[in-house]
Amino acid sequence: MKMQDLRRKADAFFFQPVSPYPLAAYRILFGLCVATTLLLLHRDWMAWFGMHGWVSPETIHKAESGFRLNAFDLLPSDDGWVRLCFWIFLSASLALVVGFCSRLSSAIVFLALNALNQRMPLILHGGDTFLRAAAFFLVFCPSGMVWSVDALIRKRRHILRPIAIKPWAQRLIQYQLVLIYLSSFLWKIKGEPWRSGTALFYVWHLREIQRFPVPSLFQSTAAIHIESWSVLVFELVFPLLIWFKRFRVPLLIVGIIFHLTLEYALNIPMFQWDMLSAYVLFVDPYALERRAAQFFSVVSRRQGRTA
Repeated sequence: MKMQDLRRKADAFFFQPVSPYPLAAYRILFGLCVATTLLLLHRDWMAWFGMHGWVSPETIHKAESGFRLNAFDLLPSDDGWVRLCFWIFLSASLALVVGFCSRLSSAIVFLALNALNQRMPLILHGGDTFLRAAAFFLVFCPSGMVWSVDALIRKRRHILRPIAIKPWAQRLIQYQLVLIYLSSFLWKIKGEPWRSGTALFYVWHLREIQRFPVPSLFQSTAAIHIESWSVLVFELVFPLLIWFKRFRVPLLIVGIIFHLTLEYALNIPMFQWDMLSAYVLFVDPYALERRAAQFFSVVSRRQGRTA
């Protein structure tokens, strides 16, 4: 294949207009993930992020010096402002769910997630990092093109927009997802427990993050070996083959089973859902549109019966 052909294919991959429905679905799921994360943090919000929290802003600044994109640093030294930030951040995430001022809401959520990371990085995990990267790309996406308040406002004002969108930012979110799997594989393969097939024995017995006990059927020596090696195979194969339609549905199904298994066994708040939310970006847009149309049709019929 000539370089010119590769350039043409890359240009089509990133810039050829595509259906806006997968991105709109991701906007909704992304906003729900962020809102749920904030609600889980609400009870201890001041303990983690307050001016007199468990780790002071001064201590964090000493640990991570230099310029940081941290909205908390712009606030007066008053816990009232920190409480106000929670409600602003939550409102922006819910605005993303309904698709109101989608780009502005994405920008606020991006700044919010950065602020949480810079103020208290000790309690965050890879899922939070993925959300932060995705929020940045959503700022440049027309994610409110459909299934949104923005779309309803444009419709009432008789503002016509092209229904297809250029997917370059959407592609970058997809790349972020597959890079997580690939980098996870590359780190795991360096460890002798993963190569020998014993790693998941230790994972299933981490009491600090254990949620529900794994059935004994899956803790035999043979099962542990198969599970450990299967994780390595999945995290290598998913990034390479998810781009091909013939492998896409089986890989997404395996990924869902993989993450739901981890959600059952390990208490890592929201990580699995942060990852799974991006799967919708790989779903066939026409199938997604048909399913959504069927759903709204059923809802409208039920409303008509109750009216």
